Amino acid sequence: MSVNTDDVNLEQYNQLLEHTEIPEQDKVVIRQLIEQVETLTAENGRLRRTLLRVSSKNESKMSSKLKDALYE
Repeated sequence: MSVNTDDVNLEQYNQLLEHTEIPEQDKVVIRQLIEQVETLTAENGRLRRTLLRVSSKNESKMSSKLKDALYE
């Protein structure tokens, strides 16, 4: 399942987490998941920029499968 992180409002989840009656141990796990999503989103952005930079230098060498995956 693919999730577009542009559609995910992590701040909204943080606020919701503070205003619910969820046990504290579950809140800790949810906060860890939110932090992991933030980390992975940032890493994904860095990897995309790097891939675009490298592919622009080697435009003729990039396979069509790689190009298709990049544009997904």
